[in-house]
Amino acid sequence: MSIMDDHLLVFYMLDFNMFDLSVFSCKPALLTFPPELYVIKKEPTDELIEVSDDEVPNPIAEPVIEQSDDDEVPVTFVVDNHFRLMKKWAQTHGLDRKMDLTIKDGAGRTWDVAVGVEFSQGCPHYNVTGMREFVRDKQLVYGSHFQMIYVKSQGMLLYI
Repeated sequence: MSIMDDHLLVFYMLDFNMFDLSVFSCKPALLTFPPELYVIKKEPTDELIEVSDDEVPNPIAEPVIEQSDDDEVPVTFVVDNHFRLMKKWAQTHGLDRKMDLTIKDGAGRTWDVAVGVEFSQGCPHYNVTGMREFVRDKQLVYGSHFQMIYVKSQGMLLYI
């Protein structure tokens, strides 16, 4: 296809949607594209990633344990001889017989307690055993109510 007296356009089909365009000049003069045909074609470049022996990657990331609000569940106790938990609450949160728990207060002191299960007429009653020392240290009176937060992921009761 001739576009001017001394220039010739040649289209080469690369695929059904792309063509390669070549412009030939019949004069021994410098070739200049007409303004409507001037297009800058960018070639895709593959960038290489260099890895040196000096940089040792750490492929194993340390796990980060985050506490969410779903992990913390409030529970209320009454100072008596049983420190019972509601059956449905204990079963929902996966508490079972002889499960060790830790009570922690705001000052960082800890008490080791455990979940106990008593059966009455074939029905389980869940309670927290070993709380007498905690009640004595906190000077709680018989019949008073106190609240804790049960942190499932740590098996811990936080005293508020």
